[in-house]
Amino acid sequence: MKSTFVKELQDVLGSGQVRDDEEARRAATVDPNSLPDAVVFPQDGEQVARVVLLAAKEGIPVIPWGAGRHAFRGLLPLRGGIVINLTGLQRVLEFDQDNQTAYVETGLSLAQLKEIFGGGRLFLPLDPVEGEDCTLGGCIASHASGPRKLGYGTIKDYLLGLEVVLPTGEIVRTGGKTVKNVQDYDNTRFLAGSWGALGIITKAMLKLKPLPEKEVTVVLGFSTLGEACEAAYTLRKEWGPVALELLDSRTLEALKNIGSPVAGEGKERLVVAFAGFTEAVDWQVEQVAARFGRKARINVYANSEAQAIWEARRKAFAAFSGDKGGLLGQVSLPFTSTGKFITAVDEFISSKEAKAGIVAHFGNGHVHIFIKHPPLAYSELRDFLTGIEELAVKEGGLFLLDNVWDLKAIREKVENRGPALLPLLKRIKEALDPKGILAPNSKAIAYALSPQG
Repeated sequence: MKSTFVKELQDVLGSGQVRDDEEARRAATVDPNSLPDAVVFPQDGEQVARVVLLAAKEGIPVIPWGAGRHAFRGLLPLRGGIVINLTGLQRVLEFDQDNQTAYVETGLSLAQLKEIFGGGRLFLPLDPVEGEDCTLGGCIASHASGPRKLGYGTIKDYLLGLEVVLPTGEIVRTGGKTVKNVQDYDNTRFLAGSWGALGIITKAMLKLKPLPEKEVTVVLGFSTLGEACEAAYTLRKEWGPVALELLDSRTLEALKNIGSPVAGEGKERLVVAFAGFTEAVDWQVEQVAARFGRKARINVYANSEAQAIWEARRKAFAAFSGDKGGLLGQVSLPFTSTGKFITAVDEFISSKEAKAGIVAHFGNGHVHIFIKHPPLAYSELRDFLTGIEELAVKEGGLFLLDNVWDLKAIREKVENRGPALLPLLKRIKEALDPKGILAPNSKAIAYALSPQG
């Protein structure tokens, strides 16, 4: 990058908001061997737009960045370019408690929003596994919602409108404060989940929910995975929990080994959250105890004890990845096939004596498989991974590795949905970003733009 361009950035933002030192560059990358040329720290949407406009004129790649917690899932290594750190966008522009909405900048963390909205007895029901230090913008861009999406839905369900900086440097605003505000294409939800490849989200109009009167976490321990899966079906169908997670014995042991044990008893465990009016939650817990009291060890937790359980759940992948990293696999399945797949893949892992664990957002048919093996050497496990994929396909599911940079493999899975899909994705990207500068390393679009591998 030319020094004259860095000077232009400094003129737009101020010298203190443009950094090209190694420390700042290393903090804004998914690969320590592929560093950006500079990291900028705008303080509002107008500054973001001016940076993008400058970059567009020079054809320089721009990568939006929040807390960086989701980056390894959706970004590929990219050497050079500008990272736009959006954590300086911290304003609450409107908090309307009567209409249960808020208009905020997207650099705010979920923890900050929780405190702000909690003062009005409202909340935004996002619960990403990566934790509350994730930024709102990062959650929207990656469509991260967490275990409680079973009861509350996804981030898209709480978006009323967005302010977005387009790859051309133009600012557009979608949606509005009312629930029904779409007369054309639903641009708001279309942009959510695009990993920054179609626009940089700088503000969001949010729909909020009243805080539940009571919330508890119930941990049910079973002797076998089959029993746990059967119970999970019943729990989801009959009592409507807001979160329903299955943690297998290997994961529980791995968490114990890193000093983050999951409270409760039993070899295989379900972690279930109920929330709502006190009488309803008490009734749900009573029904669970009555149904499973003879088959399971049941413990009920609230407040800080319940929070500690969910904090431990968030560390499940770290328990397998260690210093060298691990493979993060995910399988999406029809809900009714989830239990059958889990028991089959459990037997498969045992037969291969693999160091892997299973955690499932059971109610959503979403299964994580954590594998203790360096991602860069994943080709050594081709046969093992193929075996998992075959089990997933047999049950009508799709298997992906989140943190592997194999565009050819990703492209093949997308092409299976129909040969016209990749050209369609490419046309959308080219229409919005004619110079291809915005998040060209986003997996959401990179496999459509890259040459056939």
